[in-house]
Amino acid sequence: MRAVALALAASSTLLARSVLADEPAPAGEPAAPAAAMDAVSAKPEPPARPPLPSRAPAVPVPWVRHVDIGGGLALVNRIAATDAPAGTKTPVRYSPSLGFGLWARWEIVRWLRMNLYFVRSGHEAGMPPGALGLPGDAAPVDLYTYSFGARLAPTLQFGPRLRGWVSAGAGWGRIEVERFEVTQPNGGTFMVRNRAASFVELPFGLGASFDVIPKWLAVEVEVMGAFNVGERGDALREAQAIDSAGRRIDVGPFPEIRGSFVQTIGLSLVL
Repeated sequence: MRAVALALAASSTLLARSVLADEPAPAGEPAAPAAAMDAVSAKPEPPARPPLPSRAPAVPVPWVRHVDIGGGLALVNRIAATDAPAGTKTPVRYSPSLGFGLWARWEIVRWLRMNLYFVRSGHEAGMPPGALGLPGDAAPVDLYTYSFGARLAPTLQFGPRLRGWVSAGAGWGRIEVERFEVTQPNGGTFMVRNRAASFVELPFGLGASFDVIPKWLAVEVEVMGAFNVGERGDALREAQAIDSAGRRIDVGPFPEIRGSFVQTIGLSLVL
């Protein structure tokens, strides 16, 4: 009987312990082992993201002049030689004329620029009686000239808006003589065909510009002179024509262009 009583007492003790294990722990007592493992396995919260640095103040890029592109009126004087290529004297002269010019000035450095230019003009050749060996009076002869090239221009800055330069370089040009009519003493007429020639020119110049609208628009004036060399073409050689009677006649050469003077005034867009 005593053994039975001891077994019952042991069973009651085990049942009480199991009931107490299922109940929550009283306040102030340490947590159960399972709760402690959950607390250890939980990840800590990441630290707060630091604030972004303040943006630096915007600094404007300094303005730099690069290219001036423009155009304007050009007074062009093509100076004819007093003797023809064949060595004979010639009274033919080329009248001065208004034309137009285009240019672009690229600033390599502050004190040196590269000037590109183009000049075109129409002229009238003075043809007194007997000019070019023709048997009669020639009607006004129209001719056209153009030239283009490049020049280096050392530049001085006289202020924030005024600058001046001298320039020298090389270019290529062409003269084109239109066909014209000749009236003979007997009243008959005949035509002389058109001819042309090309030349190399060595220009030098002096100019100035003033910015009427800073960083946008400038007015420019320039005076340019040039020596011509290496002139070639059928306008400088003898030609032939058929007169009103059907006879073949010789037509003398036009004189070479010894040099040129060009004065331009215009506006440039500053880029």
